[in-house]
Amino acid sequence: MRGSVFSTLVAYLKDVLWALRSVWGSCLTAVPYLFGSGDLHREVTELYPDPISSKTPDDLPAKSRGFLFNDIDRCSGCRECEKICPARCIRIEAEPAADESKIWISVFDVDFSKCVFCGICVEVCGPNSLRHTREFEGASYSNNEMVTRFGRGWVSPEQRKKWAAMRRQIEEEDGVRS
Repeated sequence: MRGSVFSTLVAYLKDVLWALRSVWGSCLTAVPYLFGSGDLHREVTELYPDPISSKTPDDLPAKSRGFLFNDIDRCSGCRECEKICPARCIRIEAEPAADESKIWISVFDVDFSKCVFCGICVEVCGPNSLRHTREFEGASYSNNEMVTRFGRGWVSPEQRKKWAAMRRQIEEEDGVRS
């Protein structure tokens, strides 16, 4: 059964008064923030770098994860970090070195625009060449500038010839000794 016109009008007016009270309360809350008056005024934006509590690498917690660093001399080129990376931000390309038991890491790129700083790559690194630094600031206007290269570069054809000659000389010396 429907209510009378009077009861419907009263319910409507109650809803309008409730809405006006709600808008008035919101305005009373927002006005101090808008005009900077009263005890409710709080600064929302912090200067960067904050001159008082500036975050430096020394201020960071012990287990904080900054940018990755790879000690290319210790790196074995096993590609475990590349395989396990959930963001696929590590790219490795390798070729045989002068000593066939070693690998020449031509390309070891980390794209920090993709990296989520999860630390999984550091945990699986067998030779412990990959680690997080204490550096955390790295803004850039271009994604290409966010790629850090640790590789040694491609081996030139001349260098390959030298290495092949070195290998032959070692094999000949081993043959003479036997």
